[in-house]
This record gives sequence, structure tokens and C-alpha cells, in this order.
Amino acid sequence: MDLRKIILALRERVPDFGTRVSGAAEFRPLAEVGKLALPAAYVIPLHDETGEQKSQTDYWQFCTDGFSVVVALDNRLGELGLESVDDAVHIVRRKLWRALLGWSPSEEYTRGIEYRGGVLLDMNRAILYYKFDFQATFEILPEDTWHQQELDDLPWLETVHIDVDLIDPGAGPDGHPEFQADIHLSHTEST
Repeated sequence: MDLRKIILALRERVPDFGTRVSGAAEFRPLAEVGKLALPAAYVIPLHDETGEQKSQTDYWQFCTDGFSVVVALDNRLGELGLESVDDAVHIVRRKLWRALLGWSPSEEYTRGIEYRGGVLLDMNRAILYYKFDFQATFEILPEDTWHQQELDDLPWLETVHIDVDLIDPGAGPDGHPEFQADIHLSHTEST
């Protein structure tokens, strides 16, 4: 999944974060963010899960891309973090839902983004980190595979040669074809 699209969408659709939405490379541990402007969000890749291969003749499989939005919230309102967890986290979650749920960051994600859940990561007297997990599913199709590339690289079938070896009753075929035929196929480009 192109996480840059998620980052841009959050910057645009959740004004509380402003431009303080970054990717995984910008995520820093608590000790390094003491002077970070809050609230902030980090979009981080999560998982890549697949279902079983559904076709016996080519390739067809569902793949689910996951990502997390880790938010850093000001936790100075209450030393125990209760006001932040009870109020700010639920408000931020609702805003993230409105910004992401059902949206398809590209055409391949036909069902759009879905919510998977959230969890408190860490908190101290200054900052509360909460992680919200999301996912979107797409299909892996034959054109995405090496097998299809191999098939595409094959030359066109032009001639089919047939040998007919008649069966001698009780003895089976004798290995000497009694009839032969060549079938010549013409190729036309489809548009």
C-alpha cells in the first residue's frame, strides 16, 4: 500500500494534526520527542496477509495490507492519563474513521479501508501514544505473477500435429501411426 496517500489524506482530512503526520521513518521513541508539537500522527506499515490460492488453473488470491496510525497526544491534562484516554483517544479515533473508513487509496482496494482495532502503546505525564490499526484488501491476479509472464513470453501456437495410432483389438496400439494431420492456426490480434 502506498502509505504516502494515507499521510496526505490525514493531513488534509484531520486538520488537528496539520502537517504533523509522518511515515514510519520519522517515528521516534518517547525520549526523542519531548519537544514534539502535539497532536501528531505516524503512519506505519503493519502486515501483509493472504488467503489461500483460489484457482487451480491460474492465480487468484486475496491479500490484505495493514497499516497503523500511531497518534501522540498531549497527556498533561491528567497525570493518570484518564482524561486523554476517555476523551481525546475516542475523538481522534472518530476523526480517523471519518478520514479513512471506506476510502480506497487506489483502485485495487475495491472494498476500501476497514478498522481492525486500537491499543494504548505507552504514556507518561507528557505524551500518550495510541495505535489504531487499519486494513484494505485487494486481489492478486494472474497478471501479477511470474507464471503469467512466462505464458506471455511463449511464442504463438501456430501448428498442431496429430498422430493417430489405431488400436489392434486385444493388443493395443502398435506404435506406428496409421494417420497423421497438421492443423495450422492463424493468429489475430485482439483489441
